[in-house]
Amino acid sequence: MNDKCGVDPRISRFVLPIGATVNMDGTALFVSVGTVFIAQMNELPLSVGEYATIIVTATAASVASASVPSAALVLILIVLTSVNLPAEDVSLLFAIDWLVDRFRTTNNMLGDCYTAAIVEHWSQDELKAMDAEANAENYSNDVEKAADLTPLVTRQHDADPDSLLHESLTLLKGVNSSITNGKIGNNGEIHVEVESLPRDTNTTKI
Repeated sequence: MNDKCGVDPRISRFVLPIGATVNMDGTALFVSVGTVFIAQMNELPLSVGEYATIIVTATAASVASASVPSAALVLILIVLTSVNLPAEDVSLLFAIDWLVDRFRTTNNMLGDCYTAAIVEHWSQDELKAMDAEANAENYSNDVEKAADLTPLVTRQHDADPDSLLHESLTLLKGVNSSITNGKIGNNGEIHVEVESLPRDTNTTKI
């Protein structure tokens, strides 16, 4: 259903397990037809009420049946007993059950697949809303992670070399002593020899 039919996995994971247990329409058909066959073989007439009993009992028994091979042979005993038909004739069905069981299983699984496809078709708006919500949540999480992982940029890397030079000269004002590679005049002027390195290093040597 996911790979070949393209059904959303969220739908198939929910529908198919339930259908494999509850949706036993092939089993219900086999139990009903088998009961009517045994009644006709024994030339026993069935009333409308007995037909209704067969339908209801076969449906309820198929829903409660386990998903194992040849489980319908046990269920047909329940239906035969409910309409007072000879249960010993079930042995006639054992000879063909190995083949009929494959058709029952195919019918059951086709019903599950059709149900999953219909549920997905009806749930398109809900699935799109869930996808949009998940994408928005993932985007916000990615933004938070990117903010946490962004390295802190120091002022030394961000500053321009010329601004670093200006700040260094400002700090030197008012100093009444000689400076290596520079002089301080009487009027407070600072004379400093400056060698600027290439800009890609983002540093200035004073």
